[in-house]
Amino acid sequence: MPLPETPSKKQLAWLVLNQEIRSLLLSPALWIMLIIVSLLVGYSFIQAVDLFSQASRTALSFPEMASGMNPLEGIFVPTFGAYYLSQTLLLPFVAIRLIGLDKQSGALKLLLQLPLSPFALCGLKLVAMGIVWLASLLPAALALIVWNNLGGHIYPPEIITLLAGHGLYSLTVICIAMFAATISDSLPTAAMFCLAATLGSWVLDFAASSQNGLLGTLGSLSLTNMLRQFESGLLSMTHVISFFSLGLLFFLLTVIWLHPGKRSLLKSGKSLAALLVLALVVSATQKVPQFMDVTENKRHSLNPADSRALQKLDKPLTITIHLDPQDSRLLDLKHDLLAKLARSVPTMHVKYAQTQSTGLFSASEDDNYGLIEYEYNGHHDKNYSNSQNEILPIIYNLAGLQVTPDSVAVYGGHPLVADATGSRLWFHIFLPLLFLCGALLAHRGKL
Repeated sequence: MPLPETPSKKQLAWLVLNQEIRSLLLSPALWIMLIIVSLLVGYSFIQAVDLFSQASRTALSFPEMASGMNPLEGIFVPTFGAYYLSQTLLLPFVAIRLIGLDKQSGALKLLLQLPLSPFALCGLKLVAMGIVWLASLLPAALALIVWNNLGGHIYPPEIITLLAGHGLYSLTVICIAMFAATISDSLPTAAMFCLAATLGSWVLDFAASSQNGLLGTLGSLSLTNMLRQFESGLLSMTHVISFFSLGLLFFLLTVIWLHPGKRSLLKSGKSLAALLVLALVVSATQKVPQFMDVTENKRHSLNPADSRALQKLDKPLTITIHLDPQDSRLLDLKHDLLAKLARSVPTMHVKYAQTQSTGLFSASEDDNYGLIEYEYNGHHDKNYSNSQNEILPIIYNLAGLQVTPDSVAVYGGHPLVADATGSRLWFHIFLPLLFLCGALLAHRGKL
């Protein structure tokens, strides 16, 4: 009697992947998350269209305001805000089942005996979760279809960048959840660990929003802040690599700590090595930043002539700012012109002078408060304005440059008065019923 043929590694991998997908489909947490996502996306989309329409009525009456009607900011970022909530609060409860249930049932010990490495096993679990994440984008696809049918404008590079940001955010959250399940003895403990990481990142971003120094640097690397860069339409290789490296770090930690039979000292050494290598990679990318403004209105870019002129500055440009970190003028300056200058000037240093805050509505006792000083190649100038039209000529005068702006097309905006309330049937009834039917079919073994 012939012996049964031993399956190859590819066949085993396919079987494990099918089992992981089936396990996820049998999870009530998955279907509950999908139903909640549908309801949240529908509500966010309908509200965004309503607010956008109200603003569009004013813009159509005053054409000079039409340039501010940008669908990315007015429609898609608020709509995808529902995904930020679900990825932060709901996705961890689905992702921890990838490893947590295997540990509880003892299936993990059997999986580790297969001729598949822990790296391959974790990779297959991650692929299964990626397929589930793609299914969760169905409400977002419906929102795009409805917006297009209403006559709304869609600029593909902005949407692709927004999707990429949420994809990297989800990847990081999933990897954190897998690691949490690996080192925890129970699913509730793993869920608490994961929520502490995601919510802690949000708290860090909130606390460092108007701070400088170490706290400001840590805040710039928080998950929430990095996602915000993608939402604004700025594709930064620094944030792409940072996001990916953070997800890869927790994935490697999961691989390292997955096998219960390995010594803790060896696992700790490998973990430290992975952390150091990825930290060096992220540090290297910080020194050579690469940016791409994918927005249709080029909100993150200077005039091409200004960019070319600023890139020619071969001496350090030092800007000293006499403003309190909480001052709205400084916040506007940092998020607008200073950010643009940092992407254009090869060597720029920003210094924040010591200021004494005397309260929200009190005048400062410092005579230099509000002053901005500029120094380049031994030349010095200063003023109190945070306007781009006044700051750039000062820098050009210090560098001895004459710059004539290029002629560029003016962004006219895309105002639209529309009513999306008719789509409630799709978001609040049809999709939830579809996901409910999917849950029933999965439990009956038909999926």
